[in-house]
Amino acid sequence: MAKNNFSSKIFLYLVSAVIFMFFFSFMLVPLYNVFCEVTGLNGKIYGPSSFFVKDEVEKKDSREIRIKFLSQVNESAPVNFFPSSNEVRVWTDKVSKTSYIAENTTDKQLTLTIIPSVSPGLAAENVKKIQCFCFEEQVLMPYERQEWPVRFYVSSEVGDNVNDIYLSYTLFETDRVLTDNMNHGK
Repeated sequence: MAKNNFSSKIFLYLVSAVIFMFFFSFMLVPLYNVFCEVTGLNGKIYGPSSFFVKDEVEKKDSREIRIKFLSQVNESAPVNFFPSSNEVRVWTDKVSKTSYIAENTTDKQLTLTIIPSVSPGLAAENVKKIQCFCFEEQVLMPYERQEWPVRFYVSSEVGDNVNDIYLSYTLFETDRVLTDNMNHGK
């Protein structure tokens, strides 16, 4: 009888742990957002910007800012991924364009997710993306090389103490789909 009671307690603890983990997984995104807001780390950018809706009267004097581009590939993704230029100088409130190059190094189709980040975090809300490959998943066919454009601007509302902004992208492999080729018996 004591063994059955012990087994019931363990089962109850395990079920409770699974339920806790399930609900905690939904809380991770809001907790992460709060953490980023409090610490100023990983300046997140949300969707397309409202640049063309902005009233001209609200704009301050424009100034030059240096944007440095960084790229990272998750350790398991078989992709070469890098910016076409490492840095550019842009004027605030003027649309600029650059691109990133991605190359699949396998004989498999890859679906990729790209996460943007802006540093310093306080400048993140002033970097507005108009067009970005990070807005949706990207697909690379076997050994395919693609150039992904980024169109953006830096608002003149950016702090006067911000002269350099780092725009970083981290690439993750979402899944792999085997390609149909002659070696697979077709």
